[in-house]
Amino acid sequence: MNAGVAVVTGAARGLGLGVAERLIDEGWRVVMVDRDVQATIEASRLSPDGAHAVALVGDVTDETVAEAAVSVAQQRFAGVNALVNNAGIGGPSTPVHLTDPDQMRRVLEVNLLTALMMSRAVVPHLIAGGGGAIVNVTSVLGQRAEAGSGAYSASKAGLALLGQAMALELAPHNIRVNSVAPGNMLTAMHQEHVQGIADRSGSSYDQALAEVRATVPLGRHGTGDDIGNVVAWLLSDQASYVTGQTVAVNGGILLS
Repeated sequence: MNAGVAVVTGAARGLGLGVAERLIDEGWRVVMVDRDVQATIEASRLSPDGAHAVALVGDVTDETVAEAAVSVAQQRFAGVNALVNNAGIGGPSTPVHLTDPDQMRRVLEVNLLTALMMSRAVVPHLIAGGGGAIVNVTSVLGQRAEAGSGAYSASKAGLALLGQAMALELAPHNIRVNSVAPGNMLTAMHQEHVQGIADRSGSSYDQALAEVRATVPLGRHGTGDDIGNVVAWLLSDQASYVTGQTVAVNGGILLS
């Protein structure tokens, strides 16, 4: 499966947009799902004639949006072959014992349960079509937690293990399930995190950004292109013997 039809969540900007762009470059047709109407603008930019991209504006925490994404893929592109669960939010930076349970529920709902709902909608069609692939976008913080990351780390670690269980369950149906774990990516979410570091330390944003970058062995922040490249490979036939894995895309930060 070198190109087909993919549903990508959280595709209006950041990593999800980078994934959509790369897949379209590879010849994929993409349903770009996001609660932000920016998804419509980006879909029109990437495919002015609508032949390779269409947007679905909706909140992926609503199970009907997952079902609608499949319907759009079938109506516009005659099927679905792949799913990229990218939608996610940051979490509270409080210690676990001080974390508001409602905030914790919200993080788990967006970062973990939406992947479940999207998979429930998409997997029956992958099975009916003879196979496919799923990629979950997790995080380096789902591999190694930091103080103040409890809610976010738990959601992303849970997503990685959800993917492993799915990989075992769906292998007999020729469906591969893998995860991509980004490190410090230059996204709006990360920029908010860096601003928080700056505010707490009394430094400037630029100083805090440079300090974070200095912890990365490769010496730079990651981009949507970095994630898009790996996701495109995992969905392709080149990765046909790869399932149940987490590919770390973090500039080597876990080695530091």
